[in-house]
Amino acid sequence: MRRRLQLLVIACLVATRSVAPAPAASQAAAQGAATFDEHCAECHGADARGGAGPPLDGPYVYGGDLQSIARSIRHGFPPNMPAFGKTLPEAEIAGLVDYLRIKVAEAPPRLPGDLDLPPRTTGIRLPAGVIHTSLHDYHLEVVARVGTPYAMGFLPDGRILITETAGALRVVENGRLLPDPVSGAPTGDITDMPQPQKRPLTGLVVHPDYRTNGWIYLLHSKAARGVVPGAPILATITRGRLKAGRWVDSEDIFSVPAQKTNSLRMKFDASGHLYVGTPYDRTDHPVADTAAGYVGTGLDWPSQDLTNPMGKILRMNDDGSVPPDNPFVHAPGAYPYIFSYGHRESMGLTFDGAGELWQSEDGPRGGDEVNHIVKGGNYGWPLITWGHPYQARPVISYTERPGLQQPVVNWAPSPALGDIEYYDGSAFPRWRGSFFVGSLKQRDLFRVTVDGNRVTLVETVLHDLQRFRDIATGPDGFLYLLTDSGHLLRLIPDK
Repeated sequence: MRRRLQLLVIACLVATRSVAPAPAASQAAAQGAATFDEHCAECHGADARGGAGPPLDGPYVYGGDLQSIARSIRHGFPPNMPAFGKTLPEAEIAGLVDYLRIKVAEAPPRLPGDLDLPPRTTGIRLPAGVIHTSLHDYHLEVVARVGTPYAMGFLPDGRILITETAGALRVVENGRLLPDPVSGAPTGDITDMPQPQKRPLTGLVVHPDYRTNGWIYLLHSKAARGVVPGAPILATITRGRLKAGRWVDSEDIFSVPAQKTNSLRMKFDASGHLYVGTPYDRTDHPVADTAAGYVGTGLDWPSQDLTNPMGKILRMNDDGSVPPDNPFVHAPGAYPYIFSYGHRESMGLTFDGAGELWQSEDGPRGGDEVNHIVKGGNYGWPLITWGHPYQARPVISYTERPGLQQPVVNWAPSPALGDIEYYDGSAFPRWRGSFFVGSLKQRDLFRVTVDGNRVTLVETVLHDLQRFRDIATGPDGFLYLLTDSGHLLRLIPDK
């Protein structure tokens, strides 16, 4: 059965090997590269040479002509490859075709039989020996392998919980992945979920007072079935406890309509408030057309609409109720859970040593950000951005406007940020007070230091290794990394 699924996945490959020189990149191919990064790279690798899914740089079996490539993208090969015809405009499909054509021409020769290798068992190329950075030398080790993951959390007894996006809660105990998922845990439901959504299970956090109450929180999704226009997903937070390997005392505490599943993040503060990032990355309106009086009523951008929960960071009590000191509780018509707004995609949330909230956010075509989140702050999407909006025609991007918050760090070109973690552990004392930020497309791990709201250092401590989805500090003080390829990695100081 596993072999059959692998062959079905390989069937999504849609072009044939070309030995001609790589064609010049067109404007359509540049757009196609952005579309690939957003919709394809997680499964097929940032360079189209394979990851959790098979390579897309050939050789392929369903036709390499342009019409066949477009047809395969449009109709897909369910259930392994989604049909993108309903979610991508024809212009984006055409750009993706042009991009894949270039990747085929650029691809190095592949050894005979390479396509027979299961993509998840090809291993990981860890840097050999000691890795040197400006303050600490360390080495990297693999702790465990799981299915395509999203988030991890540590229990006081040293066990590590990991969500697999397909819908399983896994446990790593004493450095070993337990063979069976936690039974009874919520899995989400991919049935009728619009493509290309493929992550029914995402967020995971452990209550800061777990020793007393035992609560674990999971975020899972299903199709919203048209309840809210523009929000095809219904995301639900469920809390429960672990008992003898089973999920018990399960209760749904909160649900929210969402545009997509790939940037639903949760984080607790020290006082037991739960923060949730909700995405909204699309706008059909050129930013340059915004009138001078852009702040006010009548906006049809969900991220700027205080009645809409999308494109926000939400804040709630640990039972899912609204805190009375949320900034818009008393604003007429406002969604009461909103803590900050004007966000595109919250890829990670973390709290610094002073209890202040920070966020990693994906921007469009560049403009990825690290933001210092203030209560009630408007972070500008799509009114301002340091990137370039995905528009069919060229537009002007405003980088600042009165009353809108600026990022502390922004990247151009975009590395496609993953999670962010404030490090305050004991294993790397000279790294304390640093932020660690993962990237997906660029596959780098950055160490960032700030002075107030001014960035003082961005250091690359790992380069071109894996797509870093989640980052956490373990009880042992080591830094743990969770990759889209299913590797749980650990940084250990070289002493």
